[in-house]
Amino acid sequence: MEIKNTNASLELKPPFKVYVSNKKALLWNIEEIRFLRENYRIVGSFIGCLPRYPLQNQLFGLPMTLLNEEVTLLLSKGIIILVDDKKSHQSPTNAQIKKFEQISLEEEDKQLQEYINFIEEKKSKIENLRKNNNLSQDIKEKKNKAKKTGLNDLKENTLLQQKQESQDLENINVEDKTSKAKGFAPVINIKTLSASFAWYNVNENCFDSIDIAKQNNLWTWPNTLKDIQKYKIYCDLWNKGYYITSGIKFGGDYLLYPGDPLRYHSHFIATVLDTDKTISPMDIITFGRLGTSVKKSYMLCSWNQQEDKAIYFCLEWSGFG
Repeated sequence: MEIKNTNASLELKPPFKVYVSNKKALLWNIEEIRFLRENYRIVGSFIGCLPRYPLQNQLFGLPMTLLNEEVTLLLSKGIIILVDDKKSHQSPTNAQIKKFEQISLEEEDKQLQEYINFIEEKKSKIENLRKNNNLSQDIKEKKNKAKKTGLNDLKENTLLQQKQESQDLENINVEDKTSKAKGFAPVINIKTLSASFAWYNVNENCFDSIDIAKQNNLWTWPNTLKDIQKYKIYCDLWNKGYYITSGIKFGGDYLLYPGDPLRYHSHFIATVLDTDKTISPMDIITFGRLGTSVKKSYMLCSWNQQEDKAIYFCLEWSGFG
């Protein structure tokens, strides 16, 4: 397989850390996700909610979870290492807790100062606009009044106006700054990546091979004959150059794309079956109709253990007449 030379591939170098939590393999670094997608056709799926739109379920963000097949493939090629997220969490010391609280207070003070500066800037803009409006209005009134009362009255009114403006400015400057913080609510940054904590230690909980991960009961997939068949079929299709995602939404095991799923529609729905499984005519009709209704071909996949190769059958609806 050829590796593309992109800017991301020049800056990043495998292996990347994949954090395993509750039997789910998670990626938190967006640049690493981009690297795997561009160079190894690893798509995965985002499962995190977007901070500004937490209640919608159409678009998702970090972290990205990997398919079992993707994890095993990347681990076997030395592209990733697995981290036991649960064991890496250690009890923080008193010094670490105090430092964490101090950093949180400093961030809150910084946000408060930025908020006060914003309020002061906004208030000064409003005052300037008000002065300009009052000045233009006063000029018009004074011109009209000057024609009636004469220049002496005009000078007297101007002095009174300047005195009133100076008093208003003094009142603004003397205003207590604490009142400007009214309505301030600090933004609480929830740290989702465990590695950002000082008491998180991965040095003794990293595994760079399937065997070691299985011995530590961190990653045991594939552990059944069905899983082994699925993994071999996945690797064979991946070696043929397909982008592969989960096919559960179309009733199959995989969806096969000729290019990046952001640019192409999938061409095949793939289902892995045992070589000795009996398929009824009703099953064939069901698979054919399902594939036709979503404008795809339905692919039946099996792994021949004796010849150690994959067997594929494609079902397509054909019209007559």
